[in-house]
Amino acid sequence: MEAKELLLAQYDLHDTLFNNVILDINDEEANRRLAPGINNVNWLAGHLVWGQRGLAKLGGVQRDIAWIDLYDSQISQPPSPELKAPSMEEIKDVWNRYSSAIREGLEKLSDEELNAPFEFPLPAFRTQEGFWAFINHHQAYTIGQIGILRRALGKEAMKYF
Repeated sequence: MEAKELLLAQYDLHDTLFNNVILDINDEEANRRLAPGINNVNWLAGHLVWGQRGLAKLGGVQRDIAWIDLYDSQISQPPSPELKAPSMEEIKDVWNRYSSAIREGLEKLSDEELNAPFEFPLPAFRTQEGFWAFINHHQAYTIGQIGILRRALGKEAMKYF
């Protein structure tokens, strides 16, 4: 299996797992901070949508998400006090609205495009393909965090199917 096929398989898995890991978590639960200093489910789910931005850019997909900067891990204060965190349903809807288009764009990338240099601080990820691999890792890591919080909320474990 070629690298692009593996990256697409991971992308597809994350698409399924995102929807499964947030299943049956309501807004009250999603906004509950279960321990000091850890993120809540809403922030992690929004951050997953935020993380999709790199793949959207790679796949040539334009996204318009008013609240996305609330989930940028590099911003310590929300960009605007008027900006309100979306509901879990809104986060899920945005993920699903863009997911297929992003996948189609990624699938069309040529080997030449994937091997093109990409400015990134980690040496192992300095091609477009490497950046995609890093984003896949980021998504899996964040989905795993929600999976732990899901169990702490008394929900059954996330399903893989």
